[in-house]
Amino acid sequence: MKILAYFMGNKVRSNSQYWLKIVIIIVILWGVFFRVTNIDKKIYWEDEVYTSLRVAGYKSYQISDKLFHGNIITNQDVLHFQILQPETTFNDTWQTLKTAPEHPPLYYILLRFWQDIFGSSITINRSLSIVFSLLCFPAIYWLALELFKDNFFGLIAVALISISPMQILYAQEARQYSLFTLTIILSSLFFLKAVKSNKIYDWLLYSFALTLVFYTSLLSVFLPIINTIYIYSIKVKNNFNIKLNFWKYTILSIIFFSPWIFIVLFNLTLLKNRTKWMYIDKSIFSLVYACFFNFTKLFVFSRVKEINWILTLIIIIFIIYCLYYLIKNTDKNIWLHCLLFAIIPTIALLLSDIIFGSIRSNLSRYLFPAYVSIYLTITYTFGTKIKLNSKIWSIIFCLFITIQLIYNSHLSSSEYSWNKEQHQSVLNLQIANIINDNQNSLVITQIDKSYRIAHFISLSYQLKPETKSLFLPEDTELKYYPEFPHIYLLNPSPFLMNKVKTVYNGTLEQKNELLYKVIINNQKSNN
Repeated sequence: MKILAYFMGNKVRSNSQYWLKIVIIIVILWGVFFRVTNIDKKIYWEDEVYTSLRVAGYKSYQISDKLFHGNIITNQDVLHFQILQPETTFNDTWQTLKTAPEHPPLYYILLRFWQDIFGSSITINRSLSIVFSLLCFPAIYWLALELFKDNFFGLIAVALISISPMQILYAQEARQYSLFTLTIILSSLFFLKAVKSNKIYDWLLYSFALTLVFYTSLLSVFLPIINTIYIYSIKVKNNFNIKLNFWKYTILSIIFFSPWIFIVLFNLTLLKNRTKWMYIDKSIFSLVYACFFNFTKLFVFSRVKEINWILTLIIIIFIIYCLYYLIKNTDKNIWLHCLLFAIIPTIALLLSDIIFGSIRSNLSRYLFPAYVSIYLTITYTFGTKIKLNSKIWSIIFCLFITIQLIYNSHLSSSEYSWNKEQHQSVLNLQIANIINDNQNSLVITQIDKSYRIAHFISLSYQLKPETKSLFLPEDTELKYYPEFPHIYLLNPSPFLMNKVKTVYNGTLEQKNELLYKVIINNQKSNN
C-alpha cells in the first residue's frame, strides 16, 4: 500500500506539473503577444527621438540650421531628421554617438544596421528591442538551468520575464534596455559556466559577453565587481587557475572596451552636463521608497499612490522571503550569485544618491542587473514549492501571473505607460489632440531649456501631416498668415505673446500650460 501511495503521489505531482507547464507555455505566448501588439500606437517619446537622431547621424546644430530660419515648415521637414537618409554615412552616426558619451554605442550601431536593412519607422525602430527581449527567453532559461539544474525552473524563469510589465515596456521602446538585459544574462551564464569548467572556450564566451555589456551600458561596471566578490567568496577546484583566468579574461574585456573609456574621459565635462538633470535633492526616505518601488514595477503598478505603498510593501517582503528561501535551501555557489546581483547595484546606486544628491537609484532603467537576480530568486521559490506539490504556492503563482496578465492587457491599449506619466510627452499628447481638432493649423513655437527640440519632434509624430510649424527666433519679425484660420502658440515667451497680439490684433486663449490659441478680432474658439 505504501508503494502504491508513493507511485500515486508521484503521478499526481507529475500530472499537476504537466498542466502547469502548459499554463506556463500559454503565459509565454501572451508575453510575446504583448510585446508585438500596438507598438506603433505608443508615444514616441523624447528618449526615442534622441535614439533616432543619433542613429541617423544628426547633431543639434544641423537641426537648428534647417529649422530655425523663421519660415513655415511641414511635419515632414521636422521628421526628416528621424529617418536614415542616403546622404548620411556610418561615420555621421559614429560622430554623433561620441557627443553622448553616457550611452555606449553598441545598441545604436546595431539599430543603424537594422535600419539599413529594413528602413526607418516607429515599428522598425522598436522591433529591434522586441528581438532582443525575445532572445532573453532562451537566455534566462539557460541561466536558470545552469543554476538550478531543472528545466521546470527554466520554464518558470521564462514565464516571469515574459510577462513582466517592466520587460514588456522596454521591449516596446527604441532604447538599449532590452539589449542590456540580454547581455547581463549571457554574461552571467558564461561566467558561471567558466568558473565551473575552467575551459578556455567558456572564458572566451564570458569575455565576449562582458564586452557586449560594457558597450551597452556604463552601469555594467557593477558586473566585474560582483564577479570579483563572487569568485573570492566561493570554494572551487583549481582555485588559483580559475582566479587567474577570471582576471585575464575580465581585463581582456576592459581592453576591448578601452576605446569608449577614452571617449568618456576626453568628454567628462560633456558627460556631466548631459547628466546634471539627475542631480535633485531628495530626502533619504524618498530615495529609499522610490528605489524599492522600482521592484514593485517589475510586476504591477497603480496610479493610486496609497495602493502603490501597499504593493511595494508586499513585493519587498515577498522578495526578501524568496532570497531567504534561496539562501536556506541552495548551495552558496547559487545563492551568492543571486544575492550579489540583487544587492550590489541597488545599494551602490542608493548610497551614491544619498552622498551626492542624485536620483539614479530612483530610475527603473538603471537597476536591470538587480532585476535579473529577482526573476531568478522568485523562480527558485515558485519552482521548489510547486515541485513539493504545494497547492497554496501553486495558487499564489497563478494569481501572481494573472495580475500581471490583467495589468499588461490594460498597458497594451494605453498610449503611454507609467514611466512617462510625469513627462513632457504626455502633455504633448494633450497638445496634439487640441491642434488636430482643426484643419489647416499653424503652430508657432520657441525652443528653450524647458521645451527642447526633441519634445517638438515627439509632438510632430502625433500631429496631422498637414499641420504646419514655425520656429520663431526672438530677433525674427513675425508675419501675418491669413491662410491659416487656426494659429497656436507653443511655449511662447512673453515677448512673442505680445508680438502675436499686435500682429494679429487679437487675444490669446490658454489651452494648457504650454499651448495658446490666437483669437483674431475676438472670434470665438472652435475648441
